[in-house]
Amino acid sequence: MKKTDFPVVMCIGTDLVGGDCLGPLVGQMLIARNLSAYVYGTLDDPITALNLKEYYSFIKRHHGSTVIAVDSCVGENVGRICVSGGGLLPGAASDKDLPMVGDISITAVTSSFPPSDKRFASVRLGFVYSLAVKVADTIERLISGETAKGGTAL
Repeated sequence: MKKTDFPVVMCIGTDLVGGDCLGPLVGQMLIARNLSAYVYGTLDDPITALNLKEYYSFIKRHHGSTVIAVDSCVGENVGRICVSGGGLLPGAASDKDLPMVGDISITAVTSSFPPSDKRFASVRLGFVYSLAVKVADTIERLISGETAKGGTAL
């Protein structure tokens, strides 16, 4: 990402489900850090399956801005954080019909596969919070243009 970009960070999830609150936690942390970015999706105003399409339509008005999409996910490597080029499909594990969002995606595995509402709801908040801190740190470094070990951008 170029330093001159003013990116958009789209933090997806709900604070009503332990395993799905990563996005709103990250959004809240980024707002508190006062980054040079537009941040959508916080504890007070989450982006969920119910309002994601409207938010994404609004976010696309930031012409030319890189959109960083953040969401929790289920998988085999609980605790793993993945940063990748390209968007993500929110709600894919629960067969929700939502659009792919983002130019860069950051996901964190908060629960094991196969997905279940009970398992996702019973994820400890402290665990998700610790992942959210790491994701927020990663986004801050990405936006500021810092590099990771080995000299590659995060």
